[in-house]
Amino acid sequence: MNKKLILKKANKSDLLIMLAAILFLFTLNVGIISYAQHQRMVREREQTHYIASGFSMTLNEELDNVFYLTGALKETIVSHDGKIVNFNQVAQDLMAKNTALGSLQLAPKGKVTHIYPLKGNESGMIDLLKDPKRGPICRYGIKHNVTTLQGPFKLAQGGSGMAVRSPLFLTKNGKTTFWGFAIAIIRVPDIFKDTAKTMGLSGYNYRLYKNVSPLSKKKVLVMKSGSKLEKPVSFSFKTDSNNSWRLVISPKNGWQYKRSNWILIYVMLTDVLLVLLMLWIINRRIATRILEREASRDSLTQAYNRQGFDGYMQDYAQQHPNEKSTIIMLDVDDFKSVNDVFGHHVGDQVLVTLTKNLKQVFGPEAIVGRNGGDEFVVALPGLSMKQSQPTIEKMSKLKQTAVVDKKPIDFSISMGYSDFPGQARNYVEACRFADAALYEVKIAGKDSYASYKSGLSQDKRHNQLGLGMRALAAGDPTPLLVVKVDGEEPIYVNKSLLDLFNCELSTNFYDYYGDSFANLIAPDDRKRVYTELKDFIAQAEDEERFKDNFSILTTDARVIRVRSEMKYSLNQRYGALIYLNFILN
Repeated sequence: MNKKLILKKANKSDLLIMLAAILFLFTLNVGIISYAQHQRMVREREQTHYIASGFSMTLNEELDNVFYLTGALKETIVSHDGKIVNFNQVAQDLMAKNTALGSLQLAPKGKVTHIYPLKGNESGMIDLLKDPKRGPICRYGIKHNVTTLQGPFKLAQGGSGMAVRSPLFLTKNGKTTFWGFAIAIIRVPDIFKDTAKTMGLSGYNYRLYKNVSPLSKKKVLVMKSGSKLEKPVSFSFKTDSNNSWRLVISPKNGWQYKRSNWILIYVMLTDVLLVLLMLWIINRRIATRILEREASRDSLTQAYNRQGFDGYMQDYAQQHPNEKSTIIMLDVDDFKSVNDVFGHHVGDQVLVTLTKNLKQVFGPEAIVGRNGGDEFVVALPGLSMKQSQPTIEKMSKLKQTAVVDKKPIDFSISMGYSDFPGQARNYVEACRFADAALYEVKIAGKDSYASYKSGLSQDKRHNQLGLGMRALAAGDPTPLLVVKVDGEEPIYVNKSLLDLFNCELSTNFYDYYGDSFANLIAPDDRKRVYTELKDFIAQAEDEERFKDNFSILTTDARVIRVRSEMKYSLNQRYGALIYLNFILN
């Protein structure tokens, strides 16, 4: 039994060694074939580049032959002191030497007066310097005393052509003046027919491009062969006319280095099998990652869900036990009202927009999580509260706007934050401290941020006063008013209270409230209740409560009987506060 097990293990080891050897040989073969093919490609393309260079020299020579003809025309003018003598005969003799010529022309002072042959070319009798297309190029030739080459363009007799214009200057009595132009109109691709024939016989398809004129970088096609070029070689050159050319060529029958053999086919088939195997493995890995992501991400915002966020932070705290991190708790102000007024689809878009803004402001290193509803948590690893404060302030001041059906929906957020290790001993405690700071912001009027300050008690803040503080922030239906004892200044009023007093906005309520709680009480109860409240405040201790029944006076002069439970509380930021809720009798 044991021997069989050992034998089986040995066989497996042998198979593994064989597999490793095959893979090694396969990799070696692929490397050798790839190297040989690359070297073959380099040599073949270098050879083609050299051939293209040779073709370009031949093209240049063919152009020089045309430039020679315009030079001969200029010599006849110079020899006759600027007079035009026997032009037709001279032109006829010159054209007999080059069958690609379409016509020869003379343009004294830039105006074409002589053309051979004239028949069919009458439209060429123009003032070149005043022509909008030819003028700038002619002036360029005069200024730099260079022969210019313009085109290709359509010829009146059909086909395409290019114009060679050579400026002529005469010197008399020590003074040099511009006489005019000697011009040759050449037909393309006839001018390059010898080179084109040679390239075809050499087994190459080609494209020849040039810039329209010395004043333009735009390349136009001069001539071509073949329907398509396969990974062509490009060679750029310039002629004496200061024109830029580009010759592009590739073998008619394709590149030799790309032709496969049975070894290459074998390698390719093996590669396909390996690629399929790798794709299968990668697909499995991706599927696993997707499942893990879905389990740790919020489906709406793609932020971490509570489980994913907690797991990430626990792992991070274990790996960086002494590194400070800031924890931020935040939510959307009056989110319930957003859902009630605009609908849940708008509320969803608000949450998506907020997530996007959090990631944009806090950066890629921030960890963004959604605890549920409109409550979010953000971790800034490696940053203390002091280091994080400027970015938190930036987020607080950022205008929050969700766009739904092309309509902007503005909203605001409140944030509280803490750090660990430092204020808190661990991540969980830092979350509680940040949560306490968040609800300090809620009491202060929302749309702001605050850091945790020692002494804020999460347990105290959630003591019942007819409702919890989270319900307070979410807009509980029980009307609630929070007043500073010192000065009787109201610092918080919820929507239910605004509705009770028939106020549309909190500013309307503050105007009605004035500077005293007594203004809210109906005249018949005002003196009694205000005196009882003052007596209660004078003797009250933290968390102490007081109940009373009285009538209130609304902004529209209605008298409503209510039962009120008042709570005296000491707050670190605002000092002594009175919480008053109003329940209809």
